[in-house]
Amino acid sequence: MKKDTLVIIFYVLYFSWLFTVTYLTQDIKVLNYYTICVALFYFLFLREKGDILWFILGISFSVLLTITSYSSFQLKFDTSIIPYLPIWLPMAWGTTVIALRKFVLLLER
Repeated sequence: MKKDTLVIIFYVLYFSWLFTVTYLTQDIKVLNYYTICVALFYFLFLREKGDILWFILGISFSVLLTITSYSSFQLKFDTSIIPYLPIWLPMAWGTTVIALRKFVLLLER
């Protein structure tokens, strides 16, 4: 299978996943499994140099935004929220970062 075909399949999976997350379901298990499948598809078939770093940076950014709060002119970090964070949310950020990176790389070629 050509790489272009895999890229098209990835974007169809990615945008159908995004549609599912946004409009179709609120079931956390479905979102977790679907997000893991989209990320695994990308890393198995389309991974390029540096993608794992970008994925981890996207996850880290999501977790940092989750634990950070600003009130009364004071920046606070509450790490007790992390165990309650659904798996799909940071993975969604990581997948979105690598999807956008892949799109930019395709435009540059």
